[in-house]
Amino acid sequence: MKKTLVVVGSILALGCGDETNEKGPIQINNQTPNNTAGQNNTVGQNNPVGQNNPVGQNNPVSSNNTKGQNNPDDLFCPESARPIYVVEADVQNPEAQGTLVRFDAQTLTFAEIGQLNCPVQDATPFSMSVDRAGVAWVLYDSGDLFKVSTTDASCEATSYVPGQSGFWLFGMGFTLDSPGFPDETLYIAGSDGPGSGTPRLGTLSFPDFDVTSLATIGGWPEMSGTAEGELWAFFPGNNPPEVARLSRSGQVLESIQVGRIEGQPNAWAFAHWGGKFWLFYKSQTDTSTRVYRVERDPITVEEVIPESGRYIVGAGVSTCAPTIFL
Repeated sequence: MKKTLVVVGSILALGCGDETNEKGPIQINNQTPNNTAGQNNTVGQNNPVGQNNPVGQNNPVSSNNTKGQNNPDDLFCPESARPIYVVEADVQNPEAQGTLVRFDAQTLTFAEIGQLNCPVQDATPFSMSVDRAGVAWVLYDSGDLFKVSTTDASCEATSYVPGQSGFWLFGMGFTLDSPGFPDETLYIAGSDGPGSGTPRLGTLSFPDFDVTSLATIGGWPEMSGTAEGELWAFFPGNNPPEVARLSRSGQVLESIQVGRIEGQPNAWAFAHWGGKFWLFYKSQTDTSTRVYRVERDPITVEEVIPESGRYIVGAGVSTCAPTIFL
């Protein structure tokens, strides 16, 4: 996102229910087992299918699953669906639509893919997400949604109608409906724009591009999902800023305060990759975007790129992204 918003009170409660706000880290148990297919694991020999060995529960297809790094449905994922992608605005040429860029979370480097040239006038990217086919979906500040190739940044118009259910501008992120299965849903969070209107959590369906409003929430976050079926949001306007795990009805299930991030937000983006959170943040006084890496257990916040030289307004990562950082 690339809009200024007003900082709000400490850790806003999301949703309208009475679900307990469980805070603090949750232990992630995603270790590769010593149970490689074919090694003392013949079907019917003390390990029948379905007995103490359910698919996707600590027994991925291969113990050396380097592609998806313990993502159980790795075969559904093309290579283009694995990295983090970001959209960079062109501060030297405000009329340009910006650049699609690949971010390597392991080497902390950026690689430009191409200039965006979507069929829209006087508008620039606002947020983005990436599906399991490696396709980027980019929302412009005009409210238009475009389908963008992560290979060459080519762009196609969609039949999406802006403003449905009050969602004119929003952050977005795909998450799996159930871990171990490829079905996914795009969750969106927004309203008229950051700091304007009542923020809501909703879903955007494919291929009909219909919006369903689910609940009101307490801020204007960017969103990211995981291969474990979790939905996460980054709230830069909270005091202190917060990364939160949300239920499908907008309740806060887990909260990570990221107090190291300072300054009134000007542009921000968010992605989950390798079991870590990646925050792309520019304050109103920063000359370019900073990149932060947030650990979940134990909770740590580290500024890994203090001066990127880029003005990042959106980030997207698919549910094919690895869940372990190697």
